[in-house]
Amino acid sequence: MKKTNIAILIVLAATMAACGSIKKAASVTDTTTTTTTTNNYMSTLDAVIATLGDWQTMQAGGNIKLGAGSSFSSSIQVRMVRDQSIYISLRPMLGIEVGKLIITADSLFAVDKVHKRYIAEKVSILTSGIPVTVSDVQDIFLGRPFILGKGTLKESLKDQMTVSEVYPLVLTANESYKGYGYVFNFDKAGRIASLSIMPTGKAAAAYQVNYSDVHGTTAGNIAHNINANATVENKKIAFSLNFKDIEWNGKVNIDPSVPRNYKRMSARDLFSMFSN
Repeated sequence: MKKTNIAILIVLAATMAACGSIKKAASVTDTTTTTTTTNNYMSTLDAVIATLGDWQTMQAGGNIKLGAGSSFSSSIQVRMVRDQSIYISLRPMLGIEVGKLIITADSLFAVDKVHKRYIAEKVSILTSGIPVTVSDVQDIFLGRPFILGKGTLKESLKDQMTVSEVYPLVLTANESYKGYGYVFNFDKAGRIASLSIMPTGKAAAAYQVNYSDVHGTTAGNIAHNINANATVENKKIAFSLNFKDIEWNGKVNIDPSVPRNYKRMSARDLFSMFSN
C-alpha cells in the first residue's frame, strides 16, 4: 500500500476548496461587479432554481481516480450533513477503510489507518481566509450553482448572478474575487455541465470542474460524475469522482474521534509527501 493514501484525501479536499475559493492571488481583495441581471433573464434563473431541491443529509458509495504524476483509484463512501460537514472514506480493497477525511466549517481532520497517523488542522489551511464555506464545497461536489460564501443559488441571490447566454445557458457570478471570476455552464437540456474559474477578462479557465450523468433526485438535479483540474501547492491535480446509490435525508454517522497511539502530522507534510 502506498504511503500517499491520506495525502490523496487531503489533495482531494484541497482541490475542491481551491475550486470554491477561486485562488490566493493578491493580498488585497479586488471585487468587480458585472452588469446586473435583466428582468428578461429572471425567468431563466427561476428555472434553474426550480431544479435545486432541498436536502439535509446525503450518503453514497462511489469511486475516485486521481492523477498527479502517478495515478490512484479507490472505492469511497461519502457522507454529508448540509452546511455542516463532509466525510470521505477511502476503501481501496474489499470495502475496508484505510483512510478518512472530515471537513467542517472550521476543521480539517484525516486519518491514515494503514500507517497509524492523522492530521487535525483548521480548515483555513485550505481556504486561506477566502470566504468559501462547507456549503460551497458541497455544491461543487454535487453540481449545484452557488454564490461564493452565500450558499446555493436561490430566489434571494438572483441579483448576484448574470445570465451571460441563454442557449446553452451560461451563468456568471456578478462579483469576482481577487481578480478571478466563476462561471456555471449548462447543456442544451438545462443540466449543469461545468464550473469554470478564470482570471477576469480571460477566456481560459484556471480551474475547471466538469459534470456528467446529471439527473433528478430527491434533492433535485445532481451530478453523479465529476472531473476536476486544479493546481494545489504548485502541483497540477486532476481527479474524477463517481457517485452511486445516493441516499438522501437519512441518519448519517460522522465520527471525528482521534485514534489512540496514532502519530499526528501536519497537512503541509502530507502535501510534500504527495509531491515526491
